[in-house]
Amino acid sequence: MLLIPEQVKTLRDEINRLEDKKIEIENYFKECEKSTLDSGFVKYSDTTLEVNEYNAVCKKLDSYKRALVENEFTDLKESTTIDCGSSFIILYDDTKEEETYTLVQNMIGLTRNNVGKDKNYISFDTYLGKAIIGKTKDDFFSYTFSLKGRRDSITITGKIIDILKKSDDNVHFIMSKSKSLIIAKKSERNLSLAHKEDNDKELLKLKEITLSQFELLKEEQARLSYILGKLKKYENKIMLDSVISLEKSDGTIKKYRIVDKDVIDVKEEININSVIASRIIAKNIGDSIKEKYTYKEDGKIKGATYSGRLVKIDNSKVKEEGTVYSSIWSIYSRLGIVNKLLRESKIVETPCEDVIGIGSKVSIITYENASVQNRRVEIINQAVSTELNTDYVEVISPLGQEIIGLRNNQTFEYNYFSKLENKVLHGTGIVYDINNNMQEYLAKDPLTYQKKKRG
Repeated sequence: MLLIPEQVKTLRDEINRLEDKKIEIENYFKECEKSTLDSGFVKYSDTTLEVNEYNAVCKKLDSYKRALVENEFTDLKESTTIDCGSSFIILYDDTKEEETYTLVQNMIGLTRNNVGKDKNYISFDTYLGKAIIGKTKDDFFSYTFSLKGRRDSITITGKIIDILKKSDDNVHFIMSKSKSLIIAKKSERNLSLAHKEDNDKELLKLKEITLSQFELLKEEQARLSYILGKLKKYENKIMLDSVISLEKSDGTIKKYRIVDKDVIDVKEEININSVIASRIIAKNIGDSIKEKYTYKEDGKIKGATYSGRLVKIDNSKVKEEGTVYSSIWSIYSRLGIVNKLLRESKIVETPCEDVIGIGSKVSIITYENASVQNRRVEIINQAVSTELNTDYVEVISPLGQEIIGLRNNQTFEYNYFSKLENKVLHGTGIVYDINNNMQEYLAKDPLTYQKKKRG
């Protein structure tokens, strides 16, 4: 299953909140001389409210953490066709009202309490979701459903008014941005150059990541390994995009690709929709294959035979249904990059002074697009995994370059590109609570912060 950035954000925020709650209850237990906590669940003879609450917190934590490992991430899409992550506007025929929705595969983390009451999410398995997936602007849709306890049914019809492009304030993964990808490639070149010149100081700087980035890499490593684990059962199975090797009696090898086409089989391809393919797909390595087929050449129908012993099934180009990766091979490739980053990166110490540096956590108030935004962010060299733009600021970004080195309550100015106006605009802001380790919900609220600082 796929999770969009807002789902990932709400899950991570909820995990942080629950971790704080867990520590709070554990400290209470210690004060009550109940310090023999088992991992996961507390097992006491009494069933106090605190013990029940602790067990509930641990259950939720485990569930949310597994959701981040067992689901893939996909960024919100800018597309002319409605798919997972697309935002769109529809006009209902009966009410003549317009509604804006975002299509998702599932509703994990998407409750009205944590994503805002103005957000409307529709999952794939709803009547509306099934009716609009794959639609484009100006397409019509309809779906029919029955009310519980009634025999008659209701049909809803409407039209796709527009498919929205992302606005500036949408949550997204930093690395999904084309600019970030360019910067990442530039960083890779700088790293290669530093290796070539034996520049130890530059090498160390380029490899610096924060502890939270390291944890994101570990999470991604677990997620990629989980995906590959699911695909293990397909390693020796013939399916769409498999390339099979047949060894003839004279020892020669002939390769065929399993394809999905509306034409009859050709010399080097096997049409998965054919009767012949249904028999070949059931074969295993070591089995003999002898299937006659016809193909068209120069307008004439000719006959041939797929024959030989099945000696190899190559699934490196197979795309798992519902995955964000282009092929199984691309998963192996990304996992190799993640493993290398985990081996070679250096975790920087979190700064303790009130000056913004790499690893600093800081609250910032910015004024963009005529609106005020309050954020609690961490300053990083650059994104290496699934960092969200709402939680991290790259020091190589326009905003990062302006706030690095600032102290509490200092103001800053910076330029940013606005998609809403399709031009570069001027933004302003102020920083506060640098590295003071306040609880997240306090640090994101400037009024509460100022009251706390005044005592």
